[in-house]
Amino acid sequence: MPLSQNPIVEWPTELQPLLKDLQIATGANGKRYGRIDIDVASETLFLLNDFEARVRHRQVRLRLADRADCLVGEMNGLIGLGAAADPTQHIGKVRISFHDIQDNDCVDPAPQA
Repeated sequence: MPLSQNPIVEWPTELQPLLKDLQIATGANGKRYGRIDIDVASETLFLLNDFEARVRHRQVRLRLADRADCLVGEMNGLIGLGAAADPTQHIGKVRISFHDIQDNDCVDPAPQA
């Protein structure tokens, strides 16, 4: 099924705080991408890996606190970046990233009959 026909998946509410400082940039090809490097606890890492597996090759809707509208993009595989800054509360640092980010009105299209 082409990407355009797959329903958009919402970024999980319980993981929303992780995207607080997500940096959005535009590449040389004119497409936007976003990434953030963040320390995570073991439970959070499990939730991220589980979510990433479920949304592979699908668009993810991001509702960022500093925007009235939403963004959609494809989530890239998590990248482990080594030790956490505070190893007493976190098990490591990961990069969460998205590619092909586009503006979105936060509304799912009506199903076609």
